[in-house]
Amino acid sequence: MFTGRVDSQRSWSAATRAGAALLVLALGGCTSMSTVKTPANYIESVQPKLVRVTRSDGTRFNMTGAHLQGDTLMGFVVHPGGAMGEFTELPLGDVKQVEAQQYAHGKTALAIVAGIGAWAAITYTYVSIIESSTSH
Repeated sequence: MFTGRVDSQRSWSAATRAGAALLVLALGGCTSMSTVKTPANYIESVQPKLVRVTRSDGTRFNMTGAHLQGDTLMGFVVHPGGAMGEFTELPLGDVKQVEAQQYAHGKTALAIVAGIGAWAAITYTYVSIIESSTSH
């Protein structure tokens, strides 16, 4: 026969595991597309999987496998829906802006704080219900 104390300890153990799982998911981090200040340096040093390129004429497209050769940006255009398109070469002088998926510190911190708050509220409620049902 289990006492309320053992059930309460099991409840905390389960809640701790659930909280740890939420924290691991949150630490995976949030990312967002952000403007790259120095596209040439960024592309050469980070070698991002995907960049969003805005040309001087305002047209935009996603590019995968972006790399530089001299002053030319090269890579494969990614069409809406994810289909791989043609290999494209574009002089950096024709590029108005480059955006890349980057780690968003603020969003990640907010997700962690919200996750911990939700975990604490759920754990408190769950343990309170278990303890009140075993004390009767």
